[in-house]
Amino acid sequence: MSDQSDELAIYIHWPFCKTKCPYCDFNSHENFAIQHDSWKKAYLNEIELNRDLIEGKKIKSIFFGGGTPSLMASDTINSILNKICNLGNFSNDIEITLEANPNSIEREYFKDFKSAGINRVSVGIQSFNNDNLKFLGRSHSSYDALKAIEFAREVFDNYSFDLMYCLPNQMVNEWENELNEAIKYIDYHISCYQLTIEKGTQFFNASRSKEFQMPGEEISIKMYEATYNILKSHGINQYEISNYSKHGYECKHNLAYWKLDNYIGIGPGAHGRYALDKKIYYTINYYDPKKWFEHTDKFQSPIQSRKEITQKQQIIDSLTMGLRLNQGMHESNIPNLTSMSDLIAGGFLIKRNNNYVKSTLKGRLVLNTLIEKLLL
Repeated sequence: MSDQSDELAIYIHWPFCKTKCPYCDFNSHENFAIQHDSWKKAYLNEIELNRDLIEGKKIKSIFFGGGTPSLMASDTINSILNKICNLGNFSNDIEITLEANPNSIEREYFKDFKSAGINRVSVGIQSFNNDNLKFLGRSHSSYDALKAIEFAREVFDNYSFDLMYCLPNQMVNEWENELNEAIKYIDYHISCYQLTIEKGTQFFNASRSKEFQMPGEEISIKMYEATYNILKSHGINQYEISNYSKHGYECKHNLAYWKLDNYIGIGPGAHGRYALDKKIYYTINYYDPKKWFEHTDKFQSPIQSRKEITQKQQIIDSLTMGLRLNQGMHESNIPNLTSMSDLIAGGFLIKRNNNYVKSTLKGRLVLNTLIEKLLL
């Protein structure tokens, strides 16, 4: 846990989408009849309920995620930001991100979002290939994707976009060609995720029914290595397993998670992790948007679970997050130094001169195994 207890990151979850993507296991729901004024009031109520955690803190990042937060009314976004600003203190270089889809209607709102206070957008491109987009259930085309990036460039001084790879029947050279094409649009940051089949999704059922077959481990490793090497060769460096950026454009909000800094979650299903009275707590809001709304509308806490994090869990969290990052973690936070030495000798870890230990590209492919060994 960072010792910067006066700093805070805030996550705002908007749970609604136009359509549910077949791979998505996030808290998202199709809804076309949203009463925006009522929902705005509910968000403002929950922020007020968190007054004691926000008041006087330096707010270094705010992230609007979802769902599809680009479906939020810009007035709701502006009101939320004003409320937080009135309670806390925005840092001079605060990062305020909003996730957006490339659909023509949503990208037209980019200027409104900037006027509302957003200074960074993260666009869910997923692919520049129309066949892949269709398979992934995305409602936009490759043309929409390129136009969204064009709009983001025009409106914002910082933006990112996501790509997804390791799709069924996708060949390594196909992914390499797509990534090489994407290079020309990466001004600051990109996230590259391997498609994973999660329980409770449409893809989970389709995969079990053998409607498609995922690439084998050998292909996924080659794609991961290709992603790392292609981006690095263009000065876009990996700073976390799936995230790459040019120097100085690492996502501050996600770094707050990975460095175990203090953050709170606002909205249905949002999570929080923060220090209070020399203890560390983990919170989860009610997942069901209706239940969350019923509580916040009545000015009642929507927290479903609030638990103190044990010392053992803090160690596990430190390893899990620290080894995801390119900067690694200090060896004093590693419980088993013998295993650490063995993993260094095996080429899975590297120890730097400043006594920081980081996972190698080889180690990141088996990160869960590394963590188990370091805990023994």
